[in-house]
Amino acid sequence: MLLTLATPFPVLAAQTVVGQVVDQATGGPVGEGFVVLLDEQGREVARALAAADGRFTLHAARPGAYRLRSERIGYVAFVSPPITVADGLTVTQRLAVGALGVELAPIVVTQRSSCQTRPDREQATAAVWEEIRKALAAAAWTASQRVYQYRAATYERDWDLARRRPAREVGDTQLGYSLAPFVSAPPGELAERGYIVPATDGVWYYAPDATVLQDSTFLATHCFALVRRSSPGEGGEDRLVGLSFEPVPHRPRPDVKGVLWLDERTSELRAVEYGYTRIPDGVDNERIGGTVEFLKLPSGAWIVHQWQIRMPRLAVSAHSGMSGIVERQVVLQGFHDRGGQVLEIRAADGTVLYRH
Repeated sequence: MLLTLATPFPVLAAQTVVGQVVDQATGGPVGEGFVVLLDEQGREVARALAAADGRFTLHAARPGAYRLRSERIGYVAFVSPPITVADGLTVTQRLAVGALGVELAPIVVTQRSSCQTRPDREQATAAVWEEIRKALAAAAWTASQRVYQYRAATYERDWDLARRRPAREVGDTQLGYSLAPFVSAPPGELAERGYIVPATDGVWYYAPDATVLQDSTFLATHCFALVRRSSPGEGGEDRLVGLSFEPVPHRPRPDVKGVLWLDERTSELRAVEYGYTRIPDGVDNERIGGTVEFLKLPSGAWIVHQWQIRMPRLAVSAHSGMSGIVERQVVLQGFHDRGGQVLEIRAADGTVLYRH
């Protein structure tokens, strides 16, 4: 887990698409959402957060045929007809989108996982996955832009098995433009090596961040199922619909399992809860894992505003068996927690966007 501090930097490109997102019925601007530039194969090549007046600017690395996709949480994504972006020129587009709300409530939860197809291709999970994907893509984009200044408090705590009081605790408050609570390896590397990796300075426990969770390698190596639960909220009980994930059967490397939770009423991504499989030395405890909580800013940007990862503290005991051979045994001694919380977010002009 790491806070990375850097200064903002501009994005330069030769071909530009500018425009405005408007409501199809009223003609009024539609803000609080993203506009994505797609190439001829449907791959995302650029993403921009529409302003409050619905205006956006996108840059293409090369000329060609593109489509525009408007993404708003809780609404069906709208994809434009193809547009041609010529070398060095600026194209203006007006996107008229319909306010067709996404209905999550009718979803029937079967508890049956699917390892045969990706969640976006399985009828039961497609609607939920689409809302999750929007938020994950928005969170990854927001972190990469480095235009928001964060003040965040981080901590480390050591606990015994009972977790009554921490044996050691250290904290820090950091200020900077880019907030990355977890240091994740590239998705392909995690699929190859696993999420628990021995190193010269100890054992690294990797967490699945927004980039990893939406990557094709993660989708191809995990099984998915719909789940539901209720949780207390400020205005009463909140109903959550979740997409659970676990490694495909017989996967030999340490991996992650957990649930991505959506608010069933607003379709907004709330959190991902995760644990580990195949923990080395035969350690098995359901408290080993973590939580990442997401927050949508008024602008439509998404951030990770709270996170925690709990790792095992192991001890090695040795004793002589009946044959006189010294036997080594690894035991769970306690836990080591790392976490943090965003206290304040400011825009580049100093405007407070969020304060805890």
